[in-house]
Amino acid sequence: MRGDNIEGPNELILLPSLSAYRGPRGGLVLTRKYMEGAAQYARNWPGPVTSLVRLDPQPTTDMDHQEYLPGEDETGLELRPEVGPELAQRLSSAAQVVGFLSRDDAPMLELCQSIGLPMVFVSEYSPRTERQILASEQLHPLRRLRRHVWLWRSERIRRDMLRRAAGLQCSGTPTFENYKGLCADTHLFFDNRVRAAEVISDAAMQAKLTRLQAGEPLRLVFGGRFVPMKGVMELPRVASELRRMNVPFIFDICGSGPQEAELRASIQANGLQDVMILRGVLDFQTGWVPFLRDTSDIFVCCHTQGDPSCTYPEVMSCGVPIAGYANDAFRGIVETSGSGWQVPIFDAPALARRIAELHRDRAQIAEAALRARDFARQHVFETTFAARTAHFIRTSRLPEGLKPGPHAAHVHDRT
Repeated sequence: MRGDNIEGPNELILLPSLSAYRGPRGGLVLTRKYMEGAAQYARNWPGPVTSLVRLDPQPTTDMDHQEYLPGEDETGLELRPEVGPELAQRLSSAAQVVGFLSRDDAPMLELCQSIGLPMVFVSEYSPRTERQILASEQLHPLRRLRRHVWLWRSERIRRDMLRRAAGLQCSGTPTFENYKGLCADTHLFFDNRVRAAEVISDAAMQAKLTRLQAGEPLRLVFGGRFVPMKGVMELPRVASELRRMNVPFIFDICGSGPQEAELRASIQANGLQDVMILRGVLDFQTGWVPFLRDTSDIFVCCHTQGDPSCTYPEVMSCGVPIAGYANDAFRGIVETSGSGWQVPIFDAPALARRIAELHRDRAQIAEAALRARDFARQHVFETTFAARTAHFIRTSRLPEGLKPGPHAAHVHDRT
């Protein structure tokens, strides 16, 4: 390890927003996606990396849960002590603490400052996105009003926290544009789990484009959780419009979630069973990525809010451009990459018309697919997490012998 003889705090402490729950073997259950990210930090950080997690009896709606016992992963995994002397003692070996930008971690920031420990936050949802997510939920008007007041107060607290934080990492452009002037060191990234070797090859890309130009029915695809914020109930509306316009297509739907029964019923009611296929949850590496790479032409994204979904760059890495609703996160992806097509949110007929135009002019799809692939190559898993870890190192209290030299890249902008 670099700097073996250098003394001083050298641990990276991660405070995930996800809670863990106990598995059947007595271990902690988290998502593979999170643990793979933590392991990638460990490959770039010059010291131990440990996640301190809270315990929750209920699992999340994520689709890749896995149980971890001590020593089974490349990083440490412990229960998080409550804020106080026990937690302060646990953090004594840390050079950096990374938390999710939430009002709940304001006491953690206070503790870190009191012991001279820098803290970096990670942000995913802008205030506008939070309001859009709230709008997608069915709530009593009084409860909705209380939630809006809570969000407003939370934003004031978060902005104060950022003025005192060592750094901020923004997943996607919406939070970057909202917060970039508040924090001393702000880093933009596009989250995804596709590695460099998994990006579609030139040969596979050529085969995809050849098939695309053969005039076969368009292969449309959606993947993700079946929840209101992902707009899954918009998908049958788009398909119905495409059928009405006599556009030949097959629409593959991958994933699961609480709205699955409602989605199936809508497909049935609209007579779309022959063109809309529910394929369940595919394993990311062995199912989802090959399916996108070898089968899919356009990803149809009806997200009704600016969730900076890692789906965007992951889909693009397989040479699949995206047509979708112009939420803030997707708009940022389109503007940054030069690939993709946007229509107003909830305008399913407009999205169907755009796809119909693309069916008639498939050269547009081919050009967008190449641009999508090129964008994804710049933001693969290894590159993205190396840059994020470099940001953690730069803003940490690591001994100088463990930090990069004076000519290391310093990322403040959208490069």
